[in-house]
Amino acid sequence: MNERVTVRDCVEELKMEVISGEEYLDRDVTKSFLSRPGVEIYADYFTFYEKDRIQVMGSKEFNLYTMLTEKEQDDRLRKLFEGNPPAFVFTKHVTEIPEKFIEFSNKYCIPILKSNLTTTALTGDLSTFLSDAGAITKSVHGVMMDVNGVGVLIKGKSFVGKSESALELLYRGHTLVSDDRVEVYQLEVGTVFGKTPKMTERLMEVRGLGLIDVVDLFGVTAFRKKKKVMLIVELVKWDQSNPYNRLGIDEETEKVFDTLIPKVTIPVQPGRNIATLIEVAAMNWRLKSFGRNVAKEFVDKLNRVVKGVDKQ
Repeated sequence: MNERVTVRDCVEELKMEVISGEEYLDRDVTKSFLSRPGVEIYADYFTFYEKDRIQVMGSKEFNLYTMLTEKEQDDRLRKLFEGNPPAFVFTKHVTEIPEKFIEFSNKYCIPILKSNLTTTALTGDLSTFLSDAGAITKSVHGVMMDVNGVGVLIKGKSFVGKSESALELLYRGHTLVSDDRVEVYQLEVGTVFGKTPKMTERLMEVRGLGLIDVVDLFGVTAFRKKKKVMLIVELVKWDQSNPYNRLGIDEETEKVFDTLIPKVTIPVQPGRNIATLIEVAAMNWRLKSFGRNVAKEFVDKLNRVVKGVDKQ
């Protein structure tokens, strides 16, 4: 993890209840993985205690704890808390949190949290959040859209029509992720996500109209916080001397972090419906992902005609 993430961020994102240690929520979370200390609790085996992770206390860990004597409970808890983990989280099926946990929470300044999720759901959601929040991000000037399930990053210089095209796509039922600035991050090679900065969630700037809230105007389906970047669309001003890519044989890519992402360049001039072109580009990308490449099929057919294999 590279960006600073705190226990408070986890509490707010997963809507967890703070049982103890409200004043300690600004503790850093440095690992995206979680720990379930069942072996440590029951067997007193701390050689591989993952003390730098959030500790998840599900029903199994809780029941193992209740099987110990009072002296053993004190000893195990002391070792757990002396490891100084970021926090302890009790999951849905633990209905009563032992008072000794709260006592040690106050002694060691470590928060105790409660989630309404089951252990499996919590570990999945919390790990995903920590991976996303802790990834290295960079800010890209552009608009991020979900077009029929395809994550499209629309780039281009100012005044080229990015926001106006995105507004037209919204009107057609597609989904906005972020306008003007997109935060992109790579989970692993081949997987890059774009997300909206918190300050501009749901907002779009349209020159002449100002800021608009897309959810208020188009409904809740008009906005989502993040989407995988599958296609980059570069909008450029029309240049008569530029031949552009007419057949689509030469496939462009753009490197974002360590990932090559397919890219199309669309020249902009009066009379061209850019939103429609972006829509078609997204559909064409999906077609290619299923193995259908119309440009390649055309060239192959043309070659067969030239060689006399097929009749025109």
